[in-house]
Amino acid sequence: MKTKVPHNVLTISEMTKRPNKICAELVDIDNIVLTDEFIKKLRASKSMFNKSTYVQILCGGVRYNVESVDRMKNGKYRINLISPQFFATLTGMVGENVNLVKLAAIS
Repeated sequence: MKTKVPHNVLTISEMTKRPNKICAELVDIDNIVLTDEFIKKLRASKSMFNKSTYVQILCGGVRYNVESVDRMKNGKYRINLISPQFFATLTGMVGENVNLVKLAAIS
């Protein structure tokens, strides 16, 4: 007689826990050169469910998480970062260093 195995249903809190296999990476803002591979890592980092790669950006001693990565019409990328105290925006072209264009405190 076969026994049925119940389906494994995960809650949101279980899905967002960091698995042991996660590849965490801390990158200083001065060392960022946009490449297609790095943009893929940033996009994976902003996803709540795809946490095989996790990139944090260090700027002025503060660790930022990636909030969004957008490609603009002129070919530049806009990367929005967030920390518990600050919000930052970076821009840059593929193959170039990023520029910090906005830094604001979260009130």
